[in-house]
Amino acid sequence: MSGKTQKIITSIKDVLSDKPLSISEISEKADINWRTAEHYLRILEKLGLVEEKSIKNTRTFFYKNKDNYFELPIREKHSKLISSIYANIKKTCLKLFDKEPTKTQVYKIIWKIDKELKLGLPVGWYRYGPCCVQIYRGDEEATKLDKNIIIVIEKITKEYCFLDNMSLQKEIYTQEKNKLYLTKQGLLELENNFENKEELNMLLMDLIKYAPDETTETVTDFARATLLLGWEKTKACFIDYLWKYIAMIVFKKSLVFYYGDFGNLDVYLNEKVESAKKESQVIITDLVKSKLDKFR
Repeated sequence: MSGKTQKIITSIKDVLSDKPLSISEISEKADINWRTAEHYLRILEKLGLVEEKSIKNTRTFFYKNKDNYFELPIREKHSKLISSIYANIKKTCLKLFDKEPTKTQVYKIIWKIDKELKLGLPVGWYRYGPCCVQIYRGDEEATKLDKNIIIVIEKITKEYCFLDNMSLQKEIYTQEKNKLYLTKQGLLELENNFENKEELNMLLMDLIKYAPDETTETVTDFARATLLLGWEKTKACFIDYLWKYIAMIVFKKSLVFYYGDFGNLDVYLNEKVESAKKESQVIITDLVKSKLDKFR
């Protein structure tokens, strides 16, 4: 790839990381002519890095970052800041505990940093609680950070890297009084027996109550299946399918603050959410069917 081609592609990716744009807008912001913009957009589209959608009768192009969760884009300034924070978290954890941090620890630390300093980073709630859109790799390079950010990084890393993943998750769920995630944790901590039906029933009712409205039908079907079959028979379905579906919707809702003004989250998440929903429904139906077949 020539230097000129690389430069054009990079400039297109950069302007689309800010927000979805039309060809005319891309041409203007990237300082290239319309035909050139269209040509390279087609190349990026074939590589799976760009997706075209018609928005209000305008051809609009969305950039898909393969290195991020759900291929969501992040503004360049925020991506660089996140990378530097990641590098400093790792450095601090190695210094304090002589070990690298886990992804869970890193995501919870950056969530707390963002919350305390109001940095406006794309950190939402996903399967295990706070999760940054930009995936932590462990090889990020540190750039110069404000002294106040460094102080907060060191303070929170000392506090959070001391805890194992499960303890840290529970601590944050409790601190935030997040009833949905506390209910999830309660279900996962149930013993694999069916003796305490009252506790199970209460947790299932709470799951229906606190899960996003879009999931009510599927969650209710799961609760009925669990009461019929027993938690030990449906736990794997909950962990691998239903909770994934619920968490995707929670993640989407929790990121509207960041993407609502420049991106359409539906383009990135709706297809995956619908797929997760169908998977959950199929597994729940199969579990119940297998139970009923035994009585025939």
